[in-house]
Amino acid sequence: MTTLKGRAIYGGRASGPALVTRMPVNFTAAFSKPANILPHKRGEINDRHHELFKKNLKGTVLVFPAAIGSTYTGMLLMQLMYDGHAPAGVIVQNADSLLVSGTVLAEVWFGKGIPVVEYSSDDLFEKIKTGVHVEVNGNTGEIIVTG
Repeated sequence: MTTLKGRAIYGGRASGPALVTRMPVNFTAAFSKPANILPHKRGEINDRHHELFKKNLKGTVLVFPAAIGSTYTGMLLMQLMYDGHAPAGVIVQNADSLLVSGTVLAEVWFGKGIPVVEYSSDDLFEKIKTGVHVEVNGNTGEIIVTG
């Protein structure tokens, strides 16, 4: 078991298998494709230029460096939360207002926010690998990696 201390960005607790990428995520490119209309594909990354192409976020702890792209990022993330297709939690190296806005709005409007922890150290991708079990605490910034 490894415990990491990040910066709490948005509260809550979640756990699940890690889905890790060293590539920034463009939520607009990943989730605004026609395929994402289908119920079983709503949480699927449909950006063919991304290494997580065709991976489903639902129930995972998404670990990535940053969100890039459109100001629509927050709205797409909020929609994933509303529909029940979002990751369980997020660990990001650089949390920006566009990414966090979707979580805040999903909680305020629908009671469905997810925890967000910023862990800016470069060892993030050595400490957490895809598939390992991760617990994320958005209240304290604590990340527990098991498995």
